[in-house]
Amino acid sequence: MSTFSVDGLVSGLATTDVINKLLQIERAPVKKLQDRKAEANARLAAWRDLNTKLSALEDRAAALARGLTYQAAKATSSDTRVLTAAASVGAVPGTYTVTVNRLASAHQLSTDTYADKDALVFGTGTLTVTVGSTSTPVTVAQGQNSLAGIAAAINAAGAGVYAAVVQVDGGWRLVLTSRTTGAAGAVSVDTTGLTGGAEPLTFPHEVSPAQDAEVVLGSGPGAVTVHRPSNVVQDLLPGVTLALAGAGTVTVTVEQDLEAVKKAVRDFAAAYNDVTDALTRYGRYDPETKQRGALQGDGTLQRIQAQLPDAVLRTEVADQTLRRLSDLGVRVGRDGKLTVDESKLADALQGRFGEARRVLEAAGAKLRDEVDQLTKVDGPVWLAQDALNQRIRSYDQQIGRWEDRVERKRAQLVRMFTELEKALGQLRSQGDWLAREVQRLGGNSR
Repeated sequence: MSTFSVDGLVSGLATTDVINKLLQIERAPVKKLQDRKAEANARLAAWRDLNTKLSALEDRAAALARGLTYQAAKATSSDTRVLTAAASVGAVPGTYTVTVNRLASAHQLSTDTYADKDALVFGTGTLTVTVGSTSTPVTVAQGQNSLAGIAAAINAAGAGVYAAVVQVDGGWRLVLTSRTTGAAGAVSVDTTGLTGGAEPLTFPHEVSPAQDAEVVLGSGPGAVTVHRPSNVVQDLLPGVTLALAGAGTVTVTVEQDLEAVKKAVRDFAAAYNDVTDALTRYGRYDPETKQRGALQGDGTLQRIQAQLPDAVLRTEVADQTLRRLSDLGVRVGRDGKLTVDESKLADALQGRFGEARRVLEAAGAKLRDEVDQLTKVDGPVWLAQDALNQRIRSYDQQIGRWEDRVERKRAQLVRMFTELEKALGQLRSQGDWLAREVQRLGGNSR
């Protein structure tokens, strides 16, 4: 907005105030357009919020319709000091006796003990570290031929081992630990390529053996003994991961995880209720405060308010005892929100899991499809947002045109009042001249 001041030095008029008041009248349509734009923005924000909540509901409904939800399993160990167990989707229920005879370990070798880890007492040249069937040459240069220097050279070479200098009673040792656990990670070191030095470099001490884990499945004559290179065993029981911790015998129980199904139902109800709350908030009218929701009276909103409860209430599975969500303890209350009777749901899942699953899958699929039709491109919610976006763009264009018109009017008024002041100034000058002339002529006549 332009700033100006043409207050009449000649006329004495508060010209700036006069122009501003005239422009307020001129800008009246702009104010109306801005109010309409603000209302459209509020409606658009409401639809965006609703769209987000509907999308969340669609995801929760899809989870109910998805078969994997009902294949969730859990695994427990009778003694976690021996092993812990974790089940993935699709794990086969059952009870298993598992004995851990020994754990897998990484091969470790060490040198003799030396008083000074930094003493340059070993030969220089090349040593070879072999892990399993892979050999890696390691160059030991002059200045590196100490325990600490050789450890650094081995680590830098990526030889398949961790090299560390550890302090023990009486001095220091260089310890090599295989990066590969189990028998396949056995380590050997060839130091014949080192020459010179006051001390020979050897690794005569086996700190830890290259050992596979040994696990027995079962306890009878047909028990099966297996060996694994790692203490994390994923291929013994289908869908179950065993983390071995110590020797001993445990019972591993794998069973259906009904809690996962209950959580899916609770999450579905919570998402449904979020949508219901939003529909109520945006569609309400308070006669006492005269306050209206952003979408009060909107036909699309009213359609959604009718469709969603209908999808929940009318979903039914024939030819079984449990047929509707209400038979599982999931009901629509007077406020339009879902409630979940946890006890009734638990009884249904435990007593008639197959029937309960079919009801939940049917309801989930029905609501998922209903919401998808609402929110998809060219669906009612999408179209409502698109129409508002177009309307807002139109308001912006109209406001821009009106603002240009107001600025032109301002410039016109400034020119007009400026000319007025000039004209008045000229008239005043002429009047002053006439007054002087009259005074002069009067003086002469005397």
